[in-house]
Amino acid sequence: MWKLAIDIGSSTTKIYRADTSSGIVLVEPSCVAVAGEDREIKAIGKEAKSLIGKTAECTSIVYPVYEGEIVDMRLAAAMLKEFFSRVGVKPSALKRAQILISVPCGASERTMENYANLAEECGLKRVHFVEQPYLAAISAGAAFSESDPVFCVDIGGGVTNIAVASADGIIAGVSMNIGGNNMDATIQNKVSRVSGLRIGTLTAERLKNEIGSLSPAARGAMVAEGSSVESCRPAAASVQASDLTDCIRVYVDRILEYASMVLKKLPAEVAATVNRNGAYLSGGVMKIPYLAQYIGAKLEMRYQVSDEPQYATVLGGGAVVRDKDSLLHFAKSVE
Repeated sequence: MWKLAIDIGSSTTKIYRADTSSGIVLVEPSCVAVAGEDREIKAIGKEAKSLIGKTAECTSIVYPVYEGEIVDMRLAAAMLKEFFSRVGVKPSALKRAQILISVPCGASERTMENYANLAEECGLKRVHFVEQPYLAAISAGAAFSESDPVFCVDIGGGVTNIAVASADGIIAGVSMNIGGNNMDATIQNKVSRVSGLRIGTLTAERLKNEIGSLSPAARGAMVAEGSSVESCRPAAASVQASDLTDCIRVYVDRILEYASMVLKKLPAEVAATVNRNGAYLSGGVMKIPYLAQYIGAKLEMRYQVSDEPQYATVLGGGAVVRDKDSLLHFAKSVE
């Protein structure tokens, strides 16, 4: 029987196969290219993302899961079905498969209903939903108990989840629509203003990933290609790492404001335990140099970063779906 953990992120979907030693079997952009008024599907995943900024007016790129919410059920279902096909799961096998799907921290009843409807649209019968902070923290080595709460911060592409959780449940937490995508948009504006170069979202993402840093002495440069703001003709410019620091820090500071609010809600004994154990940090944005150190310094707290922060949620999901007791314990019910 197939056992799969699924992380449908705003930017990337990841699937982990737990019934074999396969591990992560799929990492694909969570996007779909559609054309015309009837929104006919042209491409899904990597093929769709490669078309960003290059399509005709009749074609658009849609992210059916946006900021943790399913905003287009038809396209979300088509995307997930295609991803199942790419990892070799036949529709008949899906009915018997054990499935775990991660959901945002504190997901509302309506959000949970949407995820349940998505599972039904895809033909999933044995599906469990687990709040994301549990999964990210488990992959970072956290051991949940009633007496040892865990504080975790996961910064993804479109959503940041912040929570203090124990084996009993989420003590305090929040899911916010801030992440790496906001940084990319701000980098686009900064490069336009400083270098006079209009760049696309893929180039902004590449700049962030390759030379972005929160180091006070950020160095390095990268040549970016786009179009001149002045002449509107193809052009290129050298972008300095130091120009990107503020584009990243402004959103990290906003995230830390919410993290501080979560910590202030804690009972004294819980706060003491969290302070002693420190913070578990995960999410793809954590790969940015000095970001974890910056968070630790601002929170005045020890921290531990997942070995593979960009895969933390799906790796934790793989560990949970493999163990029946853990799956039943952490699963969130859908009314």
